[in-house]
Amino acid sequence: MPKMLSDGQVKLVWVPTIANVSAPKVATELTVAGALDLSCLVTAANYSLGNGEDATIDEPALCATNASTLPGRTSYSASMQFFRWTTTPEDTAWTTFTSKNIPGYLVQRIGKPFSTAFAVGDQLQVYQVVTGTPNLLSPEANSAIKFSLTFHVQEKVDERAVAVA
Repeated sequence: MPKMLSDGQVKLVWVPTIANVSAPKVATELTVAGALDLSCLVTAANYSLGNGEDATIDEPALCATNASTLPGRTSYSASMQFFRWTTTPEDTAWTTFTSKNIPGYLVQRIGKPFSTAFAVGDQLQVYQVVTGTPNLLSPEANSAIKFSLTFHVQEKVDERAVAVA
């Protein structure tokens, strides 16, 4: 059985609003005006989106004979670097993410070519986020101009969402 490869198989989209993170709507949420396909605007290096570690709750009962623990709250990370483009119409990430506290959703689909449109039944990861402050990175020789951005993940998250009509 072949393994799922990542090259060209990750679609990442910024969506202004989603009513139900477990069932985003293809026609009225994922592909509407204002949705921005970030798939080719983000560098693969330093890309981080998903859950991290669970906090540990260390409260064994008085009668316990071992140091048992329970999983606590889950931490999520969402940070990436974006390419800058030479013309304003192409520089959509820079002109969209202009400041901190811009609310929206990051929607990721893995396992299909990024150029394939969203379809009903697609398995997605959906993260409600607000932007941090965009950070223009210092230019380096033989490198594209970039900026970094950390997204702060909010309460609404579903890493096993399914796209609906």
